[in-house]
Amino acid sequence: MRILFSLTYYTPYVSGLTLYVKRLAERLAKKDYQVSVISFQFKKKLALKETINRVKVIRVKPLFKISKGFISIDWFAKSFAGIKEASVIFINLPQFEGFIPALWGRILGRRVIAIYHCEVKLPSGLLNYFLETILNLANRLTLLLAQSIITYTEDFAYNSRILPYFQKKIKCCYPPVNKPIINKRVQKIIREKIGRKPGFVIGVAARLAAEKGIEYLLESIPYIEEMLIPSSRAKSRDLSRMRARTSREIPPHASLGRNYNEVLFKIIVAGPMEPVGEEKYRKKILKLIEKFRKYVVFLGELDEEDMGSFYSLLDVLVLPSVNSTEAFGMVQVEAMMMGVGVVATDLPGVRVPIEKTGMGKIVAVRNSKKLAEAIVEVLKNKQKYIKNKGLAQREFLIDKTIFAYDKILKSL
Repeated sequence: MRILFSLTYYTPYVSGLTLYVKRLAERLAKKDYQVSVISFQFKKKLALKETINRVKVIRVKPLFKISKGFISIDWFAKSFAGIKEASVIFINLPQFEGFIPALWGRILGRRVIAIYHCEVKLPSGLLNYFLETILNLANRLTLLLAQSIITYTEDFAYNSRILPYFQKKIKCCYPPVNKPIINKRVQKIIREKIGRKPGFVIGVAARLAAEKGIEYLLESIPYIEEMLIPSSRAKSRDLSRMRARTSREIPPHASLGRNYNEVLFKIIVAGPMEPVGEEKYRKKILKLIEKFRKYVVFLGELDEEDMGSFYSLLDVLVLPSVNSTEAFGMVQVEAMMMGVGVVATDLPGVRVPIEKTGMGKIVAVRNSKKLAEAIVEVLKNKQKYIKNKGLAQREFLIDKTIFAYDKILKSL
């Protein structure tokens, strides 16, 4: 069976959506499906045709870019050519131009399946309102043309602005999440970038994009510090008593809080620093960083296989996302699989992994104080929030996702 995936960005671009398609496409290719991907040439140096891990990649030259999307006449011809050779087309939404392969697919009698990843919510402004409206209309048209719709969770589907109109077509399937691995060499490099080990390491795995809500985490720093200082002083007093009773040397990192000028925690951010269409937001975050420079370390973009080393150094992972552009957060499941507790905002779909496993706290959106309270709660009670590590690995096993897609394909 020949499969074609349609999406705006594909690897080497990094986002949850592109990783989803990459993992799914490559796993299906290993099962002897003939898999192709059509996307845009978002950088001129990228090849227009290449094969990556048995997946044939076709990139279309854009005429010009609008916000995060592209306009291209070539898309009509190349998508038609790709669909002529395919049996099944997976259209990954949001994708403005997705209705074109959906239309070609229906005309040519192919099976059209839409994977509904999220609902884009752009920053306020007249232009963004117009672009968001046009994108939603295009997505609705694609959903109308599709014979089946796949989304991540029932929670997201039920609370979506668009999906309830297509209930009879919807199937829910968790995204493909690989169990992370630890590379000692990468782990050492990350430790060196962090510098002197703080009392706690708070992690964020995200692009500098407006929907990620990173500013609310940064603004929670004073609250976190205020809440940690009392326990830090208590720990310091306990260590002093221990030193008085024993001659054994206490490791330096155990004396958290002995010097109140030290940083009690650091926030470590792993992700692309310059994602497409986020220049204004990036400037906002970098300006805010000036205020909290000693608390924050940016690692930049890490390779997928290096993320396990990142998670292994964390005491908690935070997803402070603010809107429906975030519909799940695969990184939180990866962290859970590594035995790391999570704090995530109360968004449809995003809250599901914590609800299923109990490995974290769910907090109100856009509330820095509540975010800080939840972070400190997890930091102070780590064992309570990591006891279901095995459950996370079983519940979100990637093999279950691939089996579900394989079953769908074989039923066609």
